[in-house]
Formats: sequence, C-alpha cells, structure tokens
Amino acid sequence: MAGKKYLLILILVSAVAILTHGDGINAETNSIQNWLKNLHLAREKITELQFYVQDILSGPNPSNIQVARANSSLSSPTSFGTVAVLDDPVRTGPSPDSEIIGRAQGFFAFASLEETSLHMTFDLVFTSGDYNGSSISIVGHNPYFNQNRELSVVGGSGAFRFARGVVLVSTVSFNTSTGDAFFQYNVTVLHYSTI
Repeated sequence: MAGKKYLLILILVSAVAILTHGDGINAETNSIQNWLKNLHLAREKITELQFYVQDILSGPNPSNIQVARANSSLSSPTSFGTVAVLDDPVRTGPSPDSEIIGRAQGFFAFASLEETSLHMTFDLVFTSGDYNGSSISIVGHNPYFNQNRELSVVGGSGAFRFARGVVLVSTVSFNTSTGDAFFQYNVTVLHYSTI
C-alpha cells in the first residue's frame, strides 16, 4: 500500500511540475525558434576567450573521477582503456583563489597505445559573466604531456549556438604527488552575433 501511495504522490508532483514549468519550456522553445528564423540576419563574429581549468584529483571532493578501466589498463604504460568523468572549475586565473566563471563537464578516455593521450568530449558551461547560461562543446585528441595541445570547438548553446573554432591548451602547473593541475585555455570561437 505504501508503494502505491508513493507512486501516486510522485505522479501528482510530476504533473504539477509539468503544468507549472510547461510555459517556461515553451517560451524557451519559442525563443530558440525565433532566433533560428532570424539567423539569416545575423553576422558571424570571432570571440577570443582565455581562462584556466582546475583539474582536482586529490582531497575529499575531486573534480576528476575514474569511472571505468580495462583489466589491461593497470599494466599499460599509457593507461589505455581508462575512462574518467570531469566537472572541473573554470577560473579567471591559475589559482584556487581565482573567480569561478564556469565548469568543464564531460568525460575523457586514455585512447592511445603509444603515448599518454586522451580523447576528450566535454562542455565549457559558463555560470557567470557575459556568457552566463551559454556553453561551448569541445572534442579532441589531447596528448597530455605535450606542453601545447589543440582541441576543436564543435558547437555550443546560448551565445554560442552553431559555434565552431579551436582551443589551444597548455599546462600551467602539475602536482606530481596529487595529480592536481591547472590548464590554460585560449579559445577562438566563430559564432553568430545576437540579433
């Protein structure tokens, strides 16, 4: 009986949520449709951004967590087959005290038998500033121990709808005992100006 009562409450709460937030969903859909209808009036522009991604493996709240590993990954010199999920803070500077302006959220896999190299798929989600609520989608090959790497911007949302571009990544600091690191991201993104 308690299970049926719980299910009925869950259905009622879901119905109320749909009714109260349905207009918000429709308003957002209409806003995007209007934006798309006027896309032919927009012009492309290039935006250059610089920020720092803090990758935290140590402590009670790591932002980079291993979620899968092949049996052979432990003996692989390149950790081939290891997969991790990240939710790294994006900061204005290469210090834990720098302002957080977003999150780097996604996953990566060690994807090379010959070098320590990651395949990365993640979003830069902006949580403050001029691009609050927008995101940039990034995919690419990241040979981790090279000082400079290049990733691709393959899309985005909000201010970065239909984005494309390039991300230059360099390692600013790497703690060999904890694995914690700071990476500088220089992003050049081609997207459409607002109408």
